[in-house]
Amino acid sequence: MIGDGSAFLNNVVADFGLSNYHQPYNNTTSFVWTLPFGEGGSRLTQALIGGWTLSGINTIYAGEPVTLTYSPGATAAVSGIVQDFRGANNYRANVSCDPLAPDNERNIGNWFNRSCVSAPTDITQPFGNAERNSVRGPKFWQFDVAASKRFALGGPAQFEFRFEAFNVLNRSNFRAPNGNRSASTFGAITATNDPRQLQLGFKLLW
Repeated sequence: MIGDGSAFLNNVVADFGLSNYHQPYNNTTSFVWTLPFGEGGSRLTQALIGGWTLSGINTIYAGEPVTLTYSPGATAAVSGIVQDFRGANNYRANVSCDPLAPDNERNIGNWFNRSCVSAPTDITQPFGNAERNSVRGPKFWQFDVAASKRFALGGPAQFEFRFEAFNVLNRSNFRAPNGNRSASTFGAITATNDPRQLQLGFKLLW
């Protein structure tokens, strides 16, 4: 296993799955543009709006993978069940149909189809058929921009000013939904990646 803490279980076929690092698609597009403003104007105009550089990075990649599990009750302690390196079992749920909710019903509070995912009821057969990392959460999409300009201070000295905005569109990039069938929040997304962040940077070049 690589990429997460999944244990080796007695169902090797179900445990043979994609790593957490796997990305079926990952697109990063960047640009740098020297803005054509302020040239040929007054000294004040050139100082204020001339010489700016605008750059940006657009990032899109697949959502986080999820392994469907469940939490057995205390009576489900069965001798001979393989233990993982943490000293605890990794119990998989049973999947009977597409675990993703239909497109018109899928939202951050209901990402999975509950009727297609169930916890095993036979405590002598505690490992379900759910495969490792078989479903994914929402995709990640973020657009970052930066504007910078250098000001001459006389001689070789220059002062650089930078304004940077991460996730400038303030898009909500949701994390993975809860994949534990036993949890009341099963299929719900309760966390996001960072919202918009703004920062200023200064550099003195000599």
